[in-house]
Amino acid sequence: MTSAPKIIPLTKELHLHTKINNKNLLDHVKNEHILPVVVHEFVSAGAEFPIVFIKVNETFRPVIMLGLEPNQNLYVKDGAWDAHYVPRSIRNYPFVLVKESPESDKLLVGLDETSEQIGTEEGVAIFNEDGSDSEFFKATQQQMVDYIEMGKITHAFANKLKELDLLTEQTLTLNINNDERRINGIYLIDEAKFSAISDEVFLELRKNGYLNAIYAQLMSLQHTSKVIARIAKSVKE
Repeated sequence: MTSAPKIIPLTKELHLHTKINNKNLLDHVKNEHILPVVVHEFVSAGAEFPIVFIKVNETFRPVIMLGLEPNQNLYVKDGAWDAHYVPRSIRNYPFVLVKESPESDKLLVGLDETSEQIGTEEGVAIFNEDGSDSEFFKATQQQMVDYIEMGKITHAFANKLKELDLLTEQTLTLNINNDERRINGIYLIDEAKFSAISDEVFLELRKNGYLNAIYAQLMSLQHTSKVIARIAKSVKE
């Protein structure tokens, strides 16, 4: 059983000699059947996984489907990622961003201390011997900053789809080894509505760089069959 995450702020006092190794890199997401994606990776992620939207309160968030039900991840085996594309949302683990305090907007870099990737004997150092940030850690921090900015753009993209009423709740009906299953609570871009938008709106979407993401999401649904095939294979095994 995977331990519950224990996130603490990263400090030189506590982590001066801490190193990050490659043990069970993605074991922490082995029970996640969906993972968030940003609009910038729709083309790459959509080439392997179905991209759908889920509704959280009144906000729509894009995710990739790694399984069809909670705790079912068909793309992690023995801590290894069984696909070509690794989503940005899990690349920087065991580093995570945490709020300085519950009421603060300031974010700090934290570490999940339960991760097997953390140690002092082997791996890449977070800090140099003089206490300065290692090149590895500098690159990681920049990736985390970039991801925050990509998240803001993705939020704006989803809001635009909502504003244009292009997201429609749908039920996926799938047949797995002659067993019919229905997947509820997902939203997809309505292809018919998208095709009917005005030239003015189409140009606005193109200007904002949203068209590639829209096409990528629509085309990604063909990969639902890959998820079904993996489930069917796992059932037989």
